[in-house]
Amino acid sequence: MPEPIQTPVPAADELAAQVLLLAQSRLTADLRFLSSALEQLKPIPVPALDTLFAGDGRCLYYCPETLLRTFRAQQSVPTRGLLHVTLHFLLGHPFQRQEMDHRLWSLACDIAAEEVIRELEIPSCALPDDAAQDSWRSRLQDVCPHLTAEAIYNFLLERQYPADVLAELTQLFSRDNHALWYAAPRPGSRPAPNGQLLPAGEDEDITNETELRKADTRDETLQQMQQRQKETLRRQWKQLARQAKTDLETFSRRHGKRAGALMDGLEPVTFEECDYTDFLRRFGAQNEVLQLSEDEFDLIYYTYGLRTYGNVPLVEPLEYRDDKRIREFVIAIDTSGSVQGDIVQSFLQRTCDVLRQSGSFTERVEIYLIQCDAEVQSVERLTSLDQLHELIPRLKFRGFGGTDFRPVFAYVDRLLEEKKLTNLNGLLYFTDGVGTYPEKSPAYKTAFIFNRDDHISPHVPSWAIRAVLTTDNIRLLEPQKTRTEEDTESWI
Repeated sequence: MPEPIQTPVPAADELAAQVLLLAQSRLTADLRFLSSALEQLKPIPVPALDTLFAGDGRCLYYCPETLLRTFRAQQSVPTRGLLHVTLHFLLGHPFQRQEMDHRLWSLACDIAAEEVIRELEIPSCALPDDAAQDSWRSRLQDVCPHLTAEAIYNFLLERQYPADVLAELTQLFSRDNHALWYAAPRPGSRPAPNGQLLPAGEDEDITNETELRKADTRDETLQQMQQRQKETLRRQWKQLARQAKTDLETFSRRHGKRAGALMDGLEPVTFEECDYTDFLRRFGAQNEVLQLSEDEFDLIYYTYGLRTYGNVPLVEPLEYRDDKRIREFVIAIDTSGSVQGDIVQSFLQRTCDVLRQSGSFTERVEIYLIQCDAEVQSVERLTSLDQLHELIPRLKFRGFGGTDFRPVFAYVDRLLEEKKLTNLNGLLYFTDGVGTYPEKSPAYKTAFIFNRDDHISPHVPSWAIRAVLTTDNIRLLEPQKTRTEEDTESWI
């Protein structure tokens, strides 16, 4: 009698890979708008990893034995963990500023990711310990209506919970290891059991003095390379976030309110930061500037004359050129109760710095700095950017009432009628966006700069342009590379 054919048992690595593929298939079937994001992380088995998952934006590291053990105990665990890790990168959690408290930020990100999963109500991700999260979730919702990572982090930072409470929260909401978010990986590095990074090959420390010296000489180059790699990853995941958001707003609208937390989290990720330098240059007007015009200079005729007639150039560069320079400018500050004085001061200082360094002004200027809430409270007339720079530190803010934009426009119209302004290049209005606009279009260019940390771009009349700056944008704003006019139109 022939012996029965024995089917070989797949190795643990192969079984774990199949479990991971099953989890990805389940999520793709339930959440088609995340299909591209789920394919972004390349699975890499790491037997020594002490957690279920760890990610660096390119790879998903997992321990095959741990994955199989958790799958046997609860089949939803790998699916839940995979979605949890993917949401971190889709929501931009690993790409925040490195000076944050890493423990609190990691916890805030875990809570935000779990809130998104809870709202999506996916059966394949349900776990028995979900009920244990509800008591903490209700407490957080009382102080954070939108459970985004930033809002939760600010709350945790302010509340200063003791270590045992933070440990309890971490136990409830954590699904992966975040050590790779903050690490500075070298080429060929991989996760170690404690979540740190070890060089490829042996797990021993570098003890050779020559190798250490070589490493030191490469530090700056490695740091620049790592920064470029992280920025590339950030852009890739930002594009995936845009795709997911667009899909949710169109083809996947059936998810409706269940994707509310996800949409809140995607808003700051897909938010386009304003290139403030180019934004201000939009207010320039063509003026003749006494400066060599390289654009009008023809090098061919110049060298031909020198060669043919002996030091007699046929064409010389023009000693003037047309350039975008500002002669008259109005800056209006909304000093209603909802606008913070220190933010206004930071905005004015950054505006002054950008204008001074970009060379946007002519030598003789007229700058009006107007403070207004429901009525004009203060007017400062300045004739140079140096005067504005000196005024900002000692500027006293007045108002703090309601918000009405119309008095500023009426005041500027009066200046034009009285010929105090004859070549007004534009009005820049800094506000939080809640106010009454004029009914008629003004005869000059107008821009509203909104200070909004909720990343919402308020509606403005058709005759105005707008830009949204978060508080961090204002405080950290620096002059950047110039974009073309076509590019500038795309982000307004």
